[in-house]
Amino acid sequence: MSSSYTSTISSLGVGSGLNLSSLLDGLKSSEQTRLQPLQTQKSSYTAQLSAYGTLTSAVQNLQSAADKLNDPSLFDSTKVDVSGGAITATSSTDAVPGSYDVSVSQLAQSQSLVASPVADKTANIGAGGTISIAAGGNAPVKIDLASGQSSLTDIRDAINHANAGVSASIINDGSATPYRLVLSSDASGTANQITVSATDASGATGTPLADLLSYDSSAGTGSMTETVAAQDAKLSVNGIAITRSSNTVDNAIQGVTLTLNSITSSANQVSTTRDNGTIKSAIKNFVSAYNSYQGKAGALTAFNGSNPSSNGVLLGDSTARSVSSQLNKALNTPVSGNSLSVLSDIGISLQTDGTLKIDNESKLDTALASDPRGVAQLFSGDPTKSATDDGVAGMLSATIGRMTDQNGVLSSASKGIQNSIDDVNKSISNMQDTIDATVARYHQQFVQLDSLMSSLNSTQSYLTTQLSQLNSSSSSSKG
Repeated sequence: MSSSYTSTISSLGVGSGLNLSSLLDGLKSSEQTRLQPLQTQKSSYTAQLSAYGTLTSAVQNLQSAADKLNDPSLFDSTKVDVSGGAITATSSTDAVPGSYDVSVSQLAQSQSLVASPVADKTANIGAGGTISIAAGGNAPVKIDLASGQSSLTDIRDAINHANAGVSASIINDGSATPYRLVLSSDASGTANQITVSATDASGATGTPLADLLSYDSSAGTGSMTETVAAQDAKLSVNGIAITRSSNTVDNAIQGVTLTLNSITSSANQVSTTRDNGTIKSAIKNFVSAYNSYQGKAGALTAFNGSNPSSNGVLLGDSTARSVSSQLNKALNTPVSGNSLSVLSDIGISLQTDGTLKIDNESKLDTALASDPRGVAQLFSGDPTKSATDDGVAGMLSATIGRMTDQNGVLSSASKGIQNSIDDVNKSISNMQDTIDATVARYHQQFVQLDSLMSSLNSTQSYLTTQLSQLNSSSSSSKG
């Protein structure tokens, strides 16, 4: 509202002496009540839209839990235990149950070479040149050192930036010439030994780089000293000798990665078993997600006859009923061609309130232990078939996917409610325009009334004055 309009309202009644401003405010408030039915309708639609969002979120959480059970690899989960501290181990889904005696007679280690000492690590050595360095069977890497950039520090940095499979460092041995360059292979094992040589820049006198950096691991000769020899790991699994270049040993045991920490004095036993705990946890999460959906759906569709205002937002809603019906059907459709066909076969039953309950946990444990393939196919279907929705979890996930895709019942219902909200917003906007126009008309009429009353009051005052003067003149003439 403009300032001139506001000032006009505040001045209403000045001419007539009537409280026209208050009267106009009352009329405006009365007109605004025409919006209440539309605003109530919008609130109802907004509550429905929020309820559909809650329902969609609940079924999507259920779908996530179902998808975990619909993954056949879950049922191949294994765990590995090691007796003793010389070895640690992890397993993958490729591991098979078994027990293995593992002994370690030698750990893998990386080769280290040490150069002759120098007094100042920042002083240039020679006038630059080229270093050639290689680890194992890799092609030699050429490293150029410019004149004036050939100190021990420069050499270390250049090697570390070359990605040659070799790391360089400088140690201080505390002597009069304390600084020594150390080269270490990034990978352990005899296959990753270092060969290094250097060529001084053309025209340089002497051979300082060549003298400092020289070692041929195949011959064991050079100006550098081998302080740590490259070494392979040696172990045995159930008496079978195995050699690896690393202390991380893959697939010496199928699906198991061993990490060798120390030499064993006696064999460590490595045992792989099916990880029924992980599978059981996924099943419990599925039951929990389904019950969470049921709790939210129940609250949204609740009926309270004694207090209708506490009824659920989606009471009697066809979409909510459809979602419940479809999920119930997917959950209770028997899985064909399997030793276990329904959830009750593994101790999970549907309660009278619509929730699921693991009411016989020992039955679930027995099924996981004695019929793991049956449990897997109950949830994820037959792995020999291409279908991904022939198990309980697969059917449920596919059902939810159809509900929540762009043409599904939940998506369509949400879009329909949003369209209704948009229509109500337009009606509210149009109604507000009508109310504003009506109030503006009232205001204009009051302005005219005020002006008319002001004019009449002025006329009355004039006539009163004139009559008074006439009376006064008449009285004077009679005297």
